[in-house]
Amino acid sequence: MLLEIILAFFIGSIPTGYLLNKYSGYGDIRKVGSGNIGATNVLRHSGKLLGLLTLLIDVGKGFLVLVYLHNIYGFGEPEAIFIIGSSVVLGHIFSPWLKFKGGKGVATMLGVILFISMSCSDSNNYCYGYFWMSIDSNIFFITIFSWLMIIFFTKYVALGSVISLTVATIYSFFYIPPLFLFFALMTLLITYKHKDNFERIKNKTEHKISF
Repeated sequence: MLLEIILAFFIGSIPTGYLLNKYSGYGDIRKVGSGNIGATNVLRHSGKLLGLLTLLIDVGKGFLVLVYLHNIYGFGEPEAIFIIGSSVVLGHIFSPWLKFKGGKGVATMLGVILFISMSCSDSNNYCYGYFWMSIDSNIFFITIFSWLMIIFFTKYVALGSVISLTVATIYSFFYIPPLFLFFALMTLLITYKHKDNFERIKNKTEHKISF
């Protein structure tokens, strides 16, 4: 398990936004806007294409790491998903390539949630009353829907991110209880990483996203 943890952490630690921004000729994304390497800051300062690529790759990190390790090692226990999922999200947040100052973990967490959704079936011992193809019992759909609705009505990405993950955490309590602690801890950490955003929202200085 140690090798898988290390692999998940280092794949998660790849600073997508920083690399795309730098090698596309836009410089160091950490020196503009909020200073964050995530998709929102890249979108604001480097355009929609790089913002979208950053989002998709960061989601892909969380999803594909779990898919790959699941296919190789065949893990399916909630404890393994807890550990590997946490490792890839923590790698993104505490990237050693950027002196342990990475992104805020939202997109990579969404990738982990996507894997959990797709791996859930009646045969899984950690999914209760849950079916991947059913919209009303799909934690990924619920999370994305909540995220989009909050952003649409408030224009604040940070608010949408934290509220949607909170919804996912509450949802996991009822449908995926063995992973509730994973959701709770990751949501608390990601909420803490957004503390500056909430301070700016309070002071009405946070940038709003435009569609």
